[in-house]
Amino acid sequence: MTLDKNRLELRRGLTPAQVQQLVDLFQQEWWTKGRQKADVEKLMDKAGPIFAFIDPVNEELVAFARAMTDGVYKAMIFDIIVKDSWRNTGLGRLLMETVMTDPALAHVKHRELYCLADMVPFYEKWGFTSDLPGLFFMRQSS
Repeated sequence: MTLDKNRLELRRGLTPAQVQQLVDLFQQEWWTKGRQKADVEKLMDKAGPIFAFIDPVNEELVAFARAMTDGVYKAMIFDIIVKDSWRNTGLGRLLMETVMTDPALAHVKHRELYCLADMVPFYEKWGFTSDLPGLFFMRQSS
């Protein structure tokens, strides 16, 4: 499949059916597997900005990302995901370009994300680096 940028629509919200599609997409990835619809609905109420590429022919969610930001110093980008059947079409690149140039995120001092080692070269194209001496990724789970 070749990416036709004009075929897809960027939306900032999801219909209930597309929220279910997002839940289904989440089940395919190691970092989001097991997320429940009720929790994803809460996530969507609090998320912002969100980036959802929809195929308007069938109202199918084909790519998604979300961010949290203070608008000045920090923006954390989460859940960057492209549907399997749309991978290797350039949609991941379009999604990242959209996220990185969004007015809510474009001028934030530090835009951050985390990923597996095999995705580092992809994100380096947008200036992300893992060379952060003295910084450690930490998590507390409840």
